[in-house]
Amino acid sequence: MRRLAVLLLAALPAFSAPAPRPYHLTLEANPAAPFPFLSKFGTVTLHVYSGGVRAETVWLNGFSPNASTNITVENPYGRMYTEVPVANVGSIVGKLSGGELKNATPQLATPLAGRVGELAATRYRLIYGPAAYIDIWSTHAVPENAQLRSIVIQFVSGISPGTASLAKTIPGTPIYVELNFRRFKKLPLLRLKSIAYDNDGEAGALKVSSFMLHASLLDNLWK
Repeated sequence: MRRLAVLLLAALPAFSAPAPRPYHLTLEANPAAPFPFLSKFGTVTLHVYSGGVRAETVWLNGFSPNASTNITVENPYGRMYTEVPVANVGSIVGKLSGGELKNATPQLATPLAGRVGELAATRYRLIYGPAAYIDIWSTHAVPENAQLRSIVIQFVSGISPGTASLAKTIPGTPIYVELNFRRFKKLPLLRLKSIAYDNDGEAGALKVSSFMLHASLLDNLWK
């Protein structure tokens, strides 16, 4: 019996949980609509993979593999790239943004189950006032991507630390975000474009292009 137990223990790795299912989630973000300081970036296309996340705009691109402490930012027109620490994103955005939501502290309404397209999702409403709120629809159709979450929380913290603190508690992957404020009625900030359960294009999306040159100073990238 003792020998059988040893053999079973040795065989356990062979029966371990399977590797996470690959996926490619494509999202479209429009942060410039309510935040003019981001207008130079235009619409942002987010590619979320099981191995990391990539963002593409009309001017700059960026990617960050899972567990990386940096975001690699590329200027394809200048053929330059540099690394920006994820931990610095909040302070960078904070310097660019205004103070409208700096001191905002929303309340979280009771979550509501529903669907976004073909995906089951849950609505989390962040309430700022009687007629001011942000709806965040998140799904568990794909595993939570820690890299995407950390970057988004850093970005939001630069605009509204109180909103970022509450957003940290929302589980799942956001696939639709809608802003409802006095000046912006039902304004989509983030929407789902497509989802595929494969990793096509992931390897190339999470590495520097061969024609890029490293820029040691961040300021050089904006030229």
